[in-house]
Amino acid sequence: MPQELPPIAPFSGQSASNNSGATVQVAGDNTGSITITHRPKLPMSPVSSTEIAAATEPLWAHTPTPQRAADALAAHGLAVIIGETGMGRRISAVRALQTCLAGRFAATQLYKLAADWDEDETPERETLPEPVPGHGYWIDATARALSPAAALALTAWAEELQGAGACVVITVNQRDWRGDSRFEVPAVRPDAIQVARNHLAVRLGSPTQADWLQPGPNRPVGRSLLRGPAVADPTAGIFSDLITRTVSPTDAVAIAERLHRVKPERLAKAVEQLNEKQNDDDARQQAAREIRAIREEVLLWTDFLESTLAETGTRGQDRVMLLSAAYLEGAPLELCIKAAAEFDPRDEPAARRFREGRSPRRRMRDVGVDVTFDDKAAFESRPGLALSAIRMDWHHWAHERQATREWIERITASGGAAEHWAKQVGERLLELSRTEVDPPFFEVLDHWTTAGSQADVQRIRIVAQLLTRAAQTDELGRDTHKKLLDWATRQKNPYQREAVARVCSGSYGQRWPHTALVRLRHILGHDDAATEIAEDALVAHAASGGRGLTHVVETVESWLDKHPSHAAGPRAFLALTDPSRPNNVLASLITIAQTSPSIRDFLISGWHTTLKQPEVRERAHQVLVSWAQAVHEDHLNRDFTFGVLTDVRNAHEPVDAMSRFLYGSPEHEDPALIAARFALANLRACTHTQCSRSDCPLTQSPITADGDSSEEVLGEPER
Repeated sequence: MPQELPPIAPFSGQSASNNSGATVQVAGDNTGSITITHRPKLPMSPVSSTEIAAATEPLWAHTPTPQRAADALAAHGLAVIIGETGMGRRISAVRALQTCLAGRFAATQLYKLAADWDEDETPERETLPEPVPGHGYWIDATARALSPAAALALTAWAEELQGAGACVVITVNQRDWRGDSRFEVPAVRPDAIQVARNHLAVRLGSPTQADWLQPGPNRPVGRSLLRGPAVADPTAGIFSDLITRTVSPTDAVAIAERLHRVKPERLAKAVEQLNEKQNDDDARQQAAREIRAIREEVLLWTDFLESTLAETGTRGQDRVMLLSAAYLEGAPLELCIKAAAEFDPRDEPAARRFREGRSPRRRMRDVGVDVTFDDKAAFESRPGLALSAIRMDWHHWAHERQATREWIERITASGGAAEHWAKQVGERLLELSRTEVDPPFFEVLDHWTTAGSQADVQRIRIVAQLLTRAAQTDELGRDTHKKLLDWATRQKNPYQREAVARVCSGSYGQRWPHTALVRLRHILGHDDAATEIAEDALVAHAASGGRGLTHVVETVESWLDKHPSHAAGPRAFLALTDPSRPNNVLASLITIAQTSPSIRDFLISGWHTTLKQPEVRERAHQVLVSWAQAVHEDHLNRDFTFGVLTDVRNAHEPVDAMSRFLYGSPEHEDPALIAARFALANLRACTHTQCSRSDCPLTQSPITADGDSSEEVLGEPER
């Protein structure tokens, strides 16, 4: 928190010792107290050991991107790695920082810097870290476009870093960097096969499985394998064509993880049976089928689904049966059948056909669905088939995407067949929307939270959880930030506003606190269920420790200053200063205010603005009464607290909430309130040092509508 500093004498060459703030503002005649003002720093966290390991030998998969970025860092202190998702931008950024700093400093520190500003904002210098030799910073700006002003601000900061022996790498999407092209480094995709092999051999400790992917010999699965060259390990190179070089590093690691689950003895036995000359054709064909099954399992059943959905011309019931089981995996089979029958509710004959001909269980098995002993849909024999089927169906049946989305909305709506499976359906839509065109994720969430959907608390919580996860993905992060802002500003949709409040009260608010507070301000402009959640989120952030309290106080103060007629600032102020809340931060504010004039001024000016806001009149009176009760119970310092309220009284025309507090009303005559009125009647106006703000309410004489000063109208108001 800002600290009160000794007065500075008004002579040339004055200084401010022991100052840790970014700027010092001296007000008035230079004989008053100094107020240090600055915005909070951007959230920063160390680069994870996993990311550092992936950028370090022997896990590192070669690509020229890091060296080119390191050259730019050495020359300018800044490199901007540009490319789309799947180009290895993140690990290349980490390796570039390591390459640039390792040769110059014995100890280096790498940090992730959150791009916690909206697209219409610019990161100010005071929010960026101070230059420290040997420190490298990585800003992942893939969730937003960098405006020319933002690019210029980051470039200027990079120049400071370079002068101090530090540097910064920024990762962005194509066409999102609007700064100097000298810093641009196009990302070159790393070799996916090398990524997977390194992951298997080093991270998972399976060199034998890594050899399955080695580039040669390239042998197709089948009888020709018998004529292949002799090798020490007959399984080496068996899956050399499993991964193409255009696969993203993330997908390559995922394939390696699935390949690791294949037991080496299973593959070795199949290859041995295939190579055994004494085996008959049936045995060798069985072995070849086993090897193909392993490939399908690792590649998430691509060939199986291609054959099932396309080559055999699967239509109608079978295709929708598979889709229903894929979205509702683990649900009772009867529920899956019922949901499938609702794909086209207007076609009654089609709905009947789902129960005609082959039995529903036979239909399920024919398209790859397992039926468990307790009659539920599963994919135990084909792990990963469910999501792969959803993706391929969306891709293959493009002309039915709208019908598929409407079917999902119908069965998951309140009272729908799959109402209680909304969370799993939403998770699968989220994964689908990360890779496919025309993604349905946000449209379905819009439907779930429309006013006519009768969304309940549980559904809103599910939507909030899904949006929180979506914000953390590369592919959907930017759209999620925009969606949250759009929902926060919708006055007529309480469901969507409540969902945003819940998102901002969780890990989203911890990762992007400034972005979350912007959305909370819009929500606090209204009074409904979302407002209460937003207030709780605001107070919880203030009570979280560290710079949380300072950040919230400075933010709320800016709301009161910039939007004095908006209810968001007063509601936030009352939430912060309400001693009856579970997360009570008022005691901390009162304690700090006794040594920090800026916090005392925040309390006084906050009350001054809040008492003018008619929308919070009743709430303001309740909080004033809570202050009196807290003093009466010795939870707050009596003299200081009533001293603050005395200044508020003298700066505010005594009407509405303050009038009721000062002069009473029949329903509020408890001892705490009587003691507070007695104290305020006998305390003189506070003579604390001059406030640094030119518009401080205590430096101005409040004027009534008739032009009289407030001291002339402090008599008993009309009841």
